[in-house]
Amino acid sequence: MLCACISAACLGQTTNLRTGLWSDRAMWNTNMVPDSTDDIVLAFDISIDIDASCRSMQVNGHTTTINPGVNVCVGENNGCNKRSPNIIFIIADDMGWDVFGNYPGINGTKATTPTLDSLATNGISFTNYWVNPLCAPTRASLLTGKYAFRTGVGGVQAPQTATLQSNETVIQKFINDSTADKYATAVIGKWHVNAGNQLLAPENFGVGYFTGIFTGAVQNYYSWTQTSAGTQQNITTYTTTHLVDQSVSWIQQQSKPFFLWLAFNAPHTPFHRPPLQLISNQNLPDNQAAINANQFTYYLAAIEAMDREIGRLIASLTAAQRANTVFVFMGDNGTPGQVAQLPLSTNGTKSTLFQGGINTPLLVSGKNVTRKNVVETGLVQAPDLFATFADITFAGNGNYNDGISIKPLFTNAAAEKRTFTYSEQFGNTSTTNDGYTIRNTNYKLIHLQNGTEYFYKISTDLFETANLLLNPLTAEAQLNLDELRLIKAGL
Repeated sequence: MLCACISAACLGQTTNLRTGLWSDRAMWNTNMVPDSTDDIVLAFDISIDIDASCRSMQVNGHTTTINPGVNVCVGENNGCNKRSPNIIFIIADDMGWDVFGNYPGINGTKATTPTLDSLATNGISFTNYWVNPLCAPTRASLLTGKYAFRTGVGGVQAPQTATLQSNETVIQKFINDSTADKYATAVIGKWHVNAGNQLLAPENFGVGYFTGIFTGAVQNYYSWTQTSAGTQQNITTYTTTHLVDQSVSWIQQQSKPFFLWLAFNAPHTPFHRPPLQLISNQNLPDNQAAINANQFTYYLAAIEAMDREIGRLIASLTAAQRANTVFVFMGDNGTPGQVAQLPLSTNGTKSTLFQGGINTPLLVSGKNVTRKNVVETGLVQAPDLFATFADITFAGNGNYNDGISIKPLFTNAAAEKRTFTYSEQFGNTSTTNDGYTIRNTNYKLIHLQNGTEYFYKISTDLFETANLLLNPLTAEAQLNLDELRLIKAGL
């Protein structure tokens, strides 16, 4: 049978589209109930006309309605039976590999994370994922698919280097512009890429719904300012719990495929004791003296509480929603120095361009992720998630701005991988750590604004113990250094 996959969202400018006239026999072959989240699957040899508004089509002269957001798939084997997956994208704030997972060579104390462990077991852990050393540049790169020097968001302190400009296209708008508003979109939690007087910035960028923490942190997890629809109010529910409450409520209201961006502020400071029902240590003291004396324990407790609440969010989904959802979890930058562990704490952690600042967990699990319990060492960077989300939602595939979709790696270990990753920071009050870093499969260069450079064979020196620039370079090392400088010059 001849085939063509026709997405109703892509035909709004097409009048009288005709696949051809082969016979007068038509058969509806519906493998699922067609509604706003499913696709209509047609298997036939017929003539089809789809009107310019994409609201109806004629099958051999008989008119049928195309529901909003439904893909019309005609024929065989060319994307038929596709459903638009939901996405739940979760960001942890200040969480590196030293406190979670099984990164090679890191054997320190880990948080209790059965939910995240389950996502890793049932999916892929990307161990060479790079973000920016601070949260605002990472979030701007995720939203736009661009490096920091293109967005201008390079730090978190000076407004001119921590504000996403209004002419940027964020991933939520990109998806819905490309799919005729097929997706319900929400950002719940930390925003932190606009000034405090731009409270409607998420909605103005094209995010369907925003509620959460507009700035970089809360002063108190039990008394904090929530921004929603441009207005602010004090909330006294534990932050992590409240953000999941909001997420569960929002999902339950959706009839379309949804893209939830859930940005926790946990386990960012202030260190605190979470509600006892969310942690295993029921004897953990709740006083500032105890917290100050053992910050690391309270940092781990915040991660455990977050994991417990992520589990509650997943449990709230219907079986159909869960089966049709891609789950993505990541850390926005490395662990803070005051609670970081060896070996990542040797050179630098959060706010530095060393691995402890930019190499964070990335987990992918769920719908169409067929590789299970896999550690993927391919290079990935924050802008890649823009292209990946576009790919998952059928809004685009391949490359976009500085991102390359990693969706092919969900099913194919041999899929093409990027050849370099890049990160940077700039515009901070203290410029000591400002600069850029770039790596390929084997080597990594750090170039600081003050002129200091570090060069590592990162494939074997995972924790950056031997700066190769302190001695004459081998021919191989020099070749790679030259290559990295050339790539940087071409960005």
